[in-house]
Amino acid sequence: MLKALFNTVILLVLLLFNVALFTWCVNQLELDKTEPKKVLITSVQAKSDFKPIAKQVITQRPIRPSKYVVPSTHKGQPIGRLHLQFKPTNTKLESEEASKLEDILKKLDINSANSVLIFSGASTSADNIPAPQISKLRVQTVARVIYPHTQTVKMFYRPSIKEGTVVIEFFEPLEK
Repeated sequence: MLKALFNTVILLVLLLFNVALFTWCVNQLELDKTEPKKVLITSVQAKSDFKPIAKQVITQRPIRPSKYVVPSTHKGQPIGRLHLQFKPTNTKLESEEASKLEDILKKLDINSANSVLIFSGASTSADNIPAPQISKLRVQTVARVIYPHTQTVKMFYRPSIKEGTVVIEFFEPLEK
């Protein structure tokens, strides 16, 4: 009986050894196929002398008009200029503003060689807080309408323009 128990234990140890050896071989074959993982951040201990400040509310700084003048990429006067007026917090074109834009695009016969500059004025949110995101969305809405006609569209933010106004200037192609 002792011999049977001894043989059973040896068979179990050999079986476990074979399973471990088989698992190790399979893992080695899989590791050869894949590249080793790169570690971008290693464990680092750092000491900081930063002292936390009591609760402080961080607000957006007011947008101030810059004195920087954007250099003109076009020579001469624009062949067409259009002023679109948006409601205070509206970012989409109204039907009458969209029809004005479509009419001028048809009248000027704009093609892919022409270029367009879009200037957006300041805007405020519902809480009467300056919101340049609204101006950006307005310009992008207008650019989506113009883009099928000409792919040369440049957008600028000009706080000096009247609030809610978007100015579109159409230019002839540059002579090379």
